[in-house]
Order: sequence, then structure tokens, then C-alpha cells
Amino acid sequence: MSTSPTSPTFASQRMTADIRTRSAIAASTAASAPRPITTPVPLHQRILYPSPSPHGPRPPRILHAAAHTELDPLILDLIALICREHVLSWYSSISRDPERAFVQQVTSILVHVIQALEVRLAHVDCVQLLAVDLPALLETHVRDWDQATEKAHTGHAHNFDRDNVFHLLQPHIAVTLQTTSGTGKGTTQVRVDPTYLRALVDHLLRLLLPPEDYRAETERAITREIIVNVILGNVFNRVAQPWFVYSAITKIIVAQKSSHVATRAPDKPPITTPSLPDRILTTISSIPPVFRALSTSLSTLYHTTVSSPVPPHYRHQPPLASPWISFLLVLLPSSPLLAQVTHYLSLLLSLFSSFIASLTFYLINNKLCTGDLVKTVLESTTQALFPNGHSPPKEPDPNEAQQEEIKKGCEEAIAGVLPKVAVRMLVPLSGVGADKSSSAEDELARARALARHLMRSLDSHVANVHLFVLVLDLIVGRVFPELVVPTEE
Repeated sequence: MSTSPTSPTFASQRMTADIRTRSAIAASTAASAPRPITTPVPLHQRILYPSPSPHGPRPPRILHAAAHTELDPLILDLIALICREHVLSWYSSISRDPERAFVQQVTSILVHVIQALEVRLAHVDCVQLLAVDLPALLETHVRDWDQATEKAHTGHAHNFDRDNVFHLLQPHIAVTLQTTSGTGKGTTQVRVDPTYLRALVDHLLRLLLPPEDYRAETERAITREIIVNVILGNVFNRVAQPWFVYSAITKIIVAQKSSHVATRAPDKPPITTPSLPDRILTTISSIPPVFRALSTSLSTLYHTTVSSPVPPHYRHQPPLASPWISFLLVLLPSSPLLAQVTHYLSLLLSLFSSFIASLTFYLINNKLCTGDLVKTVLESTTQALFPNGHSPPKEPDPNEAQQEEIKKGCEEAIAGVLPKVAVRMLVPLSGVGADKSSSAEDELARARALARHLMRSLDSHVANVHLFVLVLDLIVGRVFPELVVPTEE
């Protein structure tokens, strides 16, 4: 029995086939259409501003500098990780706050602090801080350490050990020592007074925060405790440990070597050695281009540095390189040859003091204190405090054997980057004989001896804490001069 084209059954079948065809076309079109690319939500927005509403709070702009597009996300990520680990860990259990308004209030306080700090840092004389004050502080530190090492366990120091003698040479109201005696030898523990740190941070918040935010005692107290316990606490209790400093130095040197190897050009295939006349001709022909390139580089450097503005009072001071030279004289082993070289170098720098001042200003203000440095510091801080996005489990400090291995690794790393000329000039031969002086083992032994000498002032937690506290005081005094109490005459 055939179905007529005009019958209802035929019309129904045709409609069903048409619907199936359209569905297949729509499905194939949807499958072939490109899927929209979803942008991942930044970490700080997921933690601090989780509201899905497009009209909800959004991350603020923090810095006024041109590099804020690169630095603001890094700052907010660090704030978010700190708040997640040290605020939300207890606040979520006592309050229902899906919008996280309280955490956003804490974030706004930290943002205010960073913005006010940026304004103050723009008025800091970085040249005075880095070229004059810091080397003078380091010179005093190393000189006092050598004096403490010399006087330790003698009648002049009442038989005190090296750490106690150093503490007496550099007394500080925030640093105290506690000597504990156990089954073995007595150990000296250093402690930074948390009351001093809280008072210091509270004064800083008073100067950095708007009055209405400073009067909010709860948020201010949380911000203060985060800075004191999370940041400064880790610095003084862990970062100042000798093994931590040695490990950090080793990692920096290894990273520098790795980057140098990665950027080094691939080895070229061996070529035939040219004859002596060809080498002489090549050398003579290469002299003019070398002199032209050197002349152009020196001219560019001169005009660039001279155009850098230098305050007038720096023109009448000793060369800005003198404090660092004086520090190196204290840090390096004493040597008659080094003293003569330093003397003639000082005379040469005095002749070009104006150019040295301009060059120092140019290097510090245009090459060192830049957004790239801030970015590196933020990334390193975040990676150190939160390696996998969370605070690492507190691991026990390495034992004495492990600490000795870390120290030896740092010694080897420093010895590997020391110039051979400096090693030969500063470290005398350990024996007599031409074979011994020319051997690679003797060169390595002398480099290790120089490395140990350079590392000597880092071998004490007490000395490192003193140094960190004094550096903190120096920076605070430069950024917040109104907190500095003038010394009595």
C-alpha cells in the first residue's frame, strides 16, 4: 500500500526528517564553531575578591609608577597568600563571610601602607643610603667581628666567648642574649624583643595609614602582627641563621652560573690555525674598530653620566666609591700590595670625583633602583614564603653535620667565582717550590682560604641578627626621618 504525497502520514514523516536534518546541521555547526577562550581568574581575585557579580569589589590599583601593571598583581598575590594562611585560617571558623569583606578591609589597609610607602621611597636619597651609609655599616660590623674574635676567651673580655664580646661591642635595645648550658657546651641564643618590633611597626602604621584606618584597632593589630610575626619573625629567626645565609649565597651563585651557561654561544667547530703573518695582519686590522667602539662607548657613558643631576653637596664630598673601598680593605685579608693598590686607586678616584659622583648617581637611580629589582624581590619573597602556594611545613633546622656541609658548599661556590689574580695577590703560597705554586690544587686551596676569610662574619646567628637589626634601623631612619632621635652631644 503506497502513501500519497498529500496524505497526513506523508506530511508527518517529511516534517520529522526536516527536524532531524536541522538538528544535525545545528550540531555540526556547534561542533565546528570555535570555543570561547576563558581567561583564568588571578589568584588574588579568587582569594580576596571571590564575588561572582560583575558589580562586586575588584582589585585596586596599588602603585603610581609606570610599572604598576607588572607589580600590582605580584603584590596582590603576596597579600592574598598571607591572608589565606594567617587570617582566613582562623577567621573562617568564627565568622560566615562569603564575600570576605573583613579580608578585603585588611587588604585595603595593606594597600594604603604600600601606597604611602611608595611616596616616601620616592623621596629617599638612595645614593646616600647605598653608597655611603650601607658600606659604613658593613665596615663597622666586620671590624667589630674581627675585634670580638681577637678578644674572645681572654682576660680583656672576662673570658666571654665571641658572640658575647660582639654583643658588648654592638649593644642594641632590641637584641638580648641568653646562654643555655646543656649536656655539652653552652649555647648562646639571640632574641629580638617583639615589643620593640611591635612598637616600631605601630609607629610606621601611624605614619602610613589614614587616621580613620589607624583608629580601627582590630585591623591595625592584625596588620601589625602579620608584619611582626610572619615577615620580621622569619627574617630574624630563620633567614639570619648562618646555614640559611650560606644556602642563599650558594643558590645565587649556582643560578648565575646556570644562566651564564644557558646564554653562552654554542661551541664553534674547530678551524685551521692561521699562520703567523696572517695573525699579525688580522691583529693590526682589528685595532682601529676596537678603538672606535671603545671611544664611542666611553663618549656615550660620559655624556649619560654627566647629564645625571647630582646635588651640589656631593661635589664637595670624598668620592662616592671611597666608603666601599674602605669596606673592602676591612673585609679582604691585609696585604702590602693591596694597600698600595688602594692608595693609588684613591688618588685616581680623587681626580675624577665629579665623574664618579655622576656615574654613581646614574647607576643607582637608573640601573639599580628600578621596577625590575622590585619585581625580582617580590617573586623571590613569594617563592620563599609560599613555595607551592602554601606555607611549607616547618622543617627542623639541619644538624651540625648538615650545616657544615652547607657551609662547605658555599665555600666551594665562592671559591669558584673568585678571580685568580685576586687569589694570588691576597693569599700567600702555602709552600715553597715552583711545582706547588703552579698546581691546580694549590690554586683551589688558596681560593678556599680566601672564601673562608670573606665568610667569617656570617658564621654567627648573633652577629647576623645584629646586622639585620641595624640595617632595619638604617632603612627606617632614611624612609621615616621623623622617627630618628638625635644623639646628644
